[in-house]
Amino acid sequence: MKAKTYSITRIINTNSDRVYKVISDFNNYDQWNSIIPSAKGELKEGVTLDLRMKSGNKTRPFKPKVISVTEGKSFTLSKVFISKGVGSLTHRFDFKSLSPNQTEFTQTWIGEGWLVKMMWPILAKGFSDFETFNDDAVRYLEKTE
Repeated sequence: MKAKTYSITRIINTNSDRVYKVISDFNNYDQWNSIIPSAKGELKEGVTLDLRMKSGNKTRPFKPKVISVTEGKSFTLSKVFISKGVGSLTHRFDFKSLSPNQTEFTQTWIGEGWLVKMMWPILAKGFSDFETFNDDAVRYLEKTE
């Protein structure tokens, strides 16, 4: 089966190092992030993060594993549901410097397995909520500049 993908991109008017620092600092998500109001863990390969994600009026636990980190450029999280054949979801964060004061920030989700394929329309709607994540990040970056 072919993997499903979904991406969102935002141009942020500040340098990429600053954007990376805010997005990768999980322990301060409670200061600005309404989609993931609670996050704990270290951005280090092999570490399982303890996230609380908002879904409608509820906050649910989500525990992805950090699978790669390229300091200042990207990091990737992944969650396997039962087994990879059943479902796995990978979330990649990319930070591309367009100029000294402009960053292209892209989030990409890759889903594999029969359960993820079956649930893809619902999952994709949830991914679109991450536009709010981006809005929150921009507001926080502007406020703390």
